[in-house]
Amino acid sequence: MTELMQTVSAALERRGFQVIHAKDRAEAARKVLALIPEGASIGVGGSVTVRETGVADVLLQRGHAVHWHWFDVEPKADIFPGAARSDVYLCSANAVTRDGQLVNIDGTGNRVAAMIHGPRAVIAIVGANKLVDGGYPQALARIKRDACPPNARRLNMSTPCALTDKCDAANCEHGFCNVISIQEHPTGKRPYTVVLVEEALGY
Repeated sequence: MTELMQTVSAALERRGFQVIHAKDRAEAARKVLALIPEGASIGVGGSVTVRETGVADVLLQRGHAVHWHWFDVEPKADIFPGAARSDVYLCSANAVTRDGQLVNIDGTGNRVAAMIHGPRAVIAIVGANKLVDGGYPQALARIKRDACPPNARRLNMSTPCALTDKCDAANCEHGFCNVISIQEHPTGKRPYTVVLVEEALGY
């Protein structure tokens, strides 16, 4: 484990987050699945990281109700409300600062809203590539540089970042940088677990 991950882990714990460590995505998946009670309903935010671990697919196969707009298993109008009322919400973070802040950018706000309020428990799976050796400015720069361009291309968007790999907010009318959240502590006195993975995952 790197010095940065050790520092971030200690900072998250000081802030009240539960921290679990995993060597790779397979170990992360096993540890996440072990946290989820039988029969629990699951909400999932738009997350390449969650998809790469395969956790949501396993939960669906086990018979859990999984509310995820990347699955086609229920009416679209029911997905976001179902995720917001779920027993367990699975997500990642776009960046985590050295002092343990979770920083996210969202298009519709459904993901960051559920990370902050609603579900009974939250599990955020965070790859080593999401940790920044600095504070909010470094976290925001990391998101704009490393997360927004590939996400925009994944969604077949024609934003400046998708076309040039550089943010140009003044000329970006229909992007997904509509909501920025900085989470300092868990909210609602509910279990909030951050799984730190010693592998690059997601954007």
